[in-house]
Amino acid sequence: MSRVKLASVQFSPASFEREANMEKAVFWTKKALEEGARIVVLPELFDSGYCVEDKDLELGLDLNNSKSSTLAPLIELSKIYNAYIIANSIEKSKNKLYDTAYILSKKGVLGKYRKIYLYDNEKKRFNKGKKYPVFELKFEEFKVKVGLGICYEIGFSESARFLALQGAQILIYPAAFGVARSYVWDLASRARALESGCFVVAANRCGREFSKVKDSYIEFAGRTKIINPKGEIIQELGEYEGISCVELELDNVKAQRENLTYLKDLNLKLCRKMYKSLKA
Repeated sequence: MSRVKLASVQFSPASFEREANMEKAVFWTKKALEEGARIVVLPELFDSGYCVEDKDLELGLDLNNSKSSTLAPLIELSKIYNAYIIANSIEKSKNKLYDTAYILSKKGVLGKYRKIYLYDNEKKRFNKGKKYPVFELKFEEFKVKVGLGICYEIGFSESARFLALQGAQILIYPAAFGVARSYVWDLASRARALESGCFVVAANRCGREFSKVKDSYIEFAGRTKIINPKGEIIQELGEYEGISCVELELDNVKAQRENLTYLKDLNLKLCRKMYKSLKA
């Protein structure tokens, strides 16, 4: 049976405090790796903080400029522990900004996913992504396919299903989900797992930040959770900093999809026809 230990790090990044945030991220990531995790997930905008609207361009990572990248310490940890790290930051590419999740490996940046469905004021901050890539993570005796979504996107069943149809076994959602809509976080994360027959890693942050746009504090929900393909919560954190570390039995994905055949029975031809009939 193929098994992989995965950890989700929940902590409270501070606005604009990149150095302090990186110290925290490295501390918690190293702790997870020392516990045997081979995949570690960090929350959305872990290095800059979420409420940094007026400094997005300044804080954006340009991978073409190695001096600007804060990913280097995490890549080094990937090399030392032979693991994968999912790190979500502001990406700067040709003066355009994206909310981007990077997959880091011992060889560097394996790939990236740019957030497609932007929430609220994010529409003014970032450009939309255009692709749904599925990434293959290679281990000694097996491979695992993962798909990514970011925060608000956990509410879009179409995205999760599309990734699952491409072979994704684990769906990973780095997030900065607020307390005000934590009921959505709780319900949608389990629904995405059940309907797609995937493990879901709902990797939220905790704490709070002051938003100049809203002129108030945003309280983040925490409640990071790892969910099995049946939609059952394997492990969940509360509202404070910590690590959720679970060994995933990957064969359970195939077993659940054979038991509950949502993906197999989905009429893709009809779906295409229905979507084409809708006005854009």
